[in-house]
Amino acid sequence: MNKKIITGLALTKKITLTAAVVASLTLQSCGDDDPSPRIKDAQQETVYESTQGVITEVEEVEPGNDYKIIDERLIDDKDKSLAIVHTLEGTTDTLSLRKMKNDESSYSRHSGLRSILYYSLAASYFNRSLRNVTPNQSNYKNASAYNKSTGLKNDLRSSATSRRVSVPGKSSRGYGSGKSFRSFGG
Repeated sequence: MNKKIITGLALTKKITLTAAVVASLTLQSCGDDDPSPRIKDAQQETVYESTQGVITEVEEVEPGNDYKIIDERLIDDKDKSLAIVHTLEGTTDTLSLRKMKNDESSYSRHSGLRSILYYSLAASYFNRSLRNVTPNQSNYKNASAYNKSTGLKNDLRSSATSRRVSVPGKSSRGYGSGKSFRSFGG
């Protein structure tokens, strides 16, 4: 075959391939004017975000970061949320939840405290949604403290702001929920 013909065929193939790629990209961009990403079969959900703050008072019950919640109370300014820690040595530490959220390393002395706070009303400071704020009875020193916090959760929710967000639908959740069967490395 002539060298000019082979070069011409190769050039024709490249031009055809380039045109196909441009056409497919053009077709993908057609449609909605909104270029934001879409969640497959998205569902609307109401998210409640706390507007009040919490002061959570805890007591060290055994050495080695074992704490129990002894009291919780609501305050008007969410940014002034605190954890008041009574240690076995008889000292009292006051920890800002804002600083605790932003700088985990500064509270290494109270490393077990964070896991207790995630299952108390203080979780309203760390979580965006009050749906995830559920006091865990085993983290409270007694039933009275637990019952008080459970009642205060309703007060937190009644004063919260709400907004609608899109969340993935059932077919978008979990491992293997997509149509692809490809796995990492294989």
